[in-house]
Amino acid sequence: MTRSDDYGGLDDFFGGSARSATMTVPKADPSRTSAASRARRVDGRSSGPGPSGRSAGRSAARAVRRPGATTRPRARSTARTDSRIDGTPDRTRARAVGAMPLQEARRRRPLPKARPLPKPRPPALDEHTATRRSRRRLLWFVAVMCVLAAAIGARITDLQVSDRDQSVAYGARLRDGYRVIPAGRGAIFDRSGNALALSVAMPNVVADPAAITDPVRVADVLAPVLEADRTELIDKLGVEGSRYQVLAPTVDRETVDAVKAAIEQHDLPGIDFEEQFVRQNPSDRLARNVVGRTYEGGRVDAEGRQGQTGIELALDESLTGTAGRVTFEKDPNGNPIAGTPEHVEPAVPGTDVYLTLDQTLQHSAEQALIEQVRSTGAQQAMAVMTRPSTGEVLAMASVARNDDDTITNTGDNRPVTTVFEPGSVNKMITIAGAMEEGLLGPDTVIDVPDHLQVADHLFRDHDPHPTVPWSTTDILVTSSNVGTIKIAQRLGAEGVDEYLRRFGFGTAGGSDIPGEVNGLMLPLENWSGTSIGAIPIGQGISVTALQMLAAYNVIANDGVYVAPKLISATDDGSGVKPSEPSDQRRVISTETAVDVRQMLSKVVSDGTGAPAQVPGYTAFGKTGTARIPQFGGDPEDAYKDEHGRYHYESSFVGGIDGADLTIIVTVQDAKTSIYGSQLAGPVFSHLASLALRRDQIPPPALTDPADRGIPELSATARQIQGEDPGLAVEPGQD
Repeated sequence: MTRSDDYGGLDDFFGGSARSATMTVPKADPSRTSAASRARRVDGRSSGPGPSGRSAGRSAARAVRRPGATTRPRARSTARTDSRIDGTPDRTRARAVGAMPLQEARRRRPLPKARPLPKPRPPALDEHTATRRSRRRLLWFVAVMCVLAAAIGARITDLQVSDRDQSVAYGARLRDGYRVIPAGRGAIFDRSGNALALSVAMPNVVADPAAITDPVRVADVLAPVLEADRTELIDKLGVEGSRYQVLAPTVDRETVDAVKAAIEQHDLPGIDFEEQFVRQNPSDRLARNVVGRTYEGGRVDAEGRQGQTGIELALDESLTGTAGRVTFEKDPNGNPIAGTPEHVEPAVPGTDVYLTLDQTLQHSAEQALIEQVRSTGAQQAMAVMTRPSTGEVLAMASVARNDDDTITNTGDNRPVTTVFEPGSVNKMITIAGAMEEGLLGPDTVIDVPDHLQVADHLFRDHDPHPTVPWSTTDILVTSSNVGTIKIAQRLGAEGVDEYLRRFGFGTAGGSDIPGEVNGLMLPLENWSGTSIGAIPIGQGISVTALQMLAAYNVIANDGVYVAPKLISATDDGSGVKPSEPSDQRRVISTETAVDVRQMLSKVVSDGTGAPAQVPGYTAFGKTGTARIPQFGGDPEDAYKDEHGRYHYESSFVGGIDGADLTIIVTVQDAKTSIYGSQLAGPVFSHLASLALRRDQIPPPALTDPADRGIPELSATARQIQGEDPGLAVEPGQD
């Protein structure tokens, strides 16, 4: 081997750097070079990777050089080195000498990605360290498992102990189904057990569309029975996804029987009845103002009350029953599972209520008022009948003229919800208070002129007369404004205010009647200079009809106030329980009450109350005519409307001596008269006669009542035939 061959191998490996720059290359044998080149071109490969092959390749490469050329690190050696490094066969190296396109292609080929160096392997742990790490991992695993077990145990404990009821209830909701059994509302009766309001079972006919396969056939069968439109029934029976449709609401018993027969005859699945109760008034509109009404269709208000007005609203909680329930196990579709037990909680009906009203007297009062309003052209009228000893209300009627000129009983209970100025009927309280204080008696004589200046107002009597000496009885019978004011001046403002309140004005009176208002009483500190003249004769205050009647009941009860009462008894299913007696309190002495009652009887027998007389009985009472304040009317006269007209409330209040019966009648804005004696007196007489005959009360004259020496009317008093028409005031006169 020559030195050229030795360095040729190093040149291939180091890229020519191992060869001296001054070394010359021997001349190559042209024949060998040509032969070797031809051999490679023929078979397309080099002589192999062995040493001999590499020597031949190097010899052939050197043979192509020019003789005498110096050795330099040229491209050919670089090509050879690259060829060796990237694994290209020797024939490619030989071919690259004269093939520049191939070298260009090699330069363009991307280099292979460098492989990342492997991470150094951690040194092996010794046995002690490995054991320690294993124990530590085991302890962590055990701790985590213990925490998980504790959490699961706590949750199970919470579900089984703390939230057991909630979990059980949740499961029950998924498994248990129920059906509500409606409860009937309590009935309302009069004092004799006559029904005024009842809950009647009138079920709905309902359908389950999911259980009906042929809606057309079912509609064809039920349409004539329910008297319903066939197309509407088909639409309801064919609603997809619905399990409930009302086919006919609140059907009667005959319709129920007909539907049951159709179901059985034609095999109609999915048709059933939904029990419910409907409120009915057997007596139609009788006592509607007292009984009240309920919301239609079982609806309730925002507070869950079905009652809307009257007793229905006031006693709604007692009247409302407790619904029952049928509990059963259900399948996922909500249907009862056949053969499973059912648990029935029966419905509890509401409490029945017995009123103190008498159905016959209530009807008579309503009809008498309707006739009086019709015959007098009045706008409305009210009447209340009571039993003074117990405060029981026997009748409470209110009628009004409607926009279409019909006259019906009102929906609101106006005898307790509306107020009016009492007028002359209030004079009884002023006189009774003065007599109770010992300031005068029935025969005390007072000089009475026909006019009297009080502060800046001049008060007058209705009929002009000279100054006359009248007894207290004369003043009450003639309804003298001036005489009553002079008595009030003796009693004083404090005394007048005190007795008005003791007789029940300014408060609801402690009654159980729903909707009763307090009335209007001017506080004593707000009295003006003219108040001592106006208030004693019934002006400047307002009362309800029931309040005024309760005040006269004090006279009928020998001086004892008994709160009005409307609830007689209740029955919650365990038997009838009478209601508690009304509150009582003494207002005046028995002697004063008897004297005033006998004085009031002369108003009927000898005075303005003659139309209220009841043949064979001793009636007592007082007439009254009061102007009604008008809002938005004449700015100079609060009692005139925008047309300059006065409007009047005409009344009569009293009772039958010895019969335990009192009545008040008021008529508003009549066209035939303004006086209570002519408008209210006859109605009082009619109703009193009916009540006396119904209760078979004998005339009290047969008992020979004691006469307490009430004086007869004076001659001058008998000459007074008129009736005070209300406010007799002329401002600014002396």
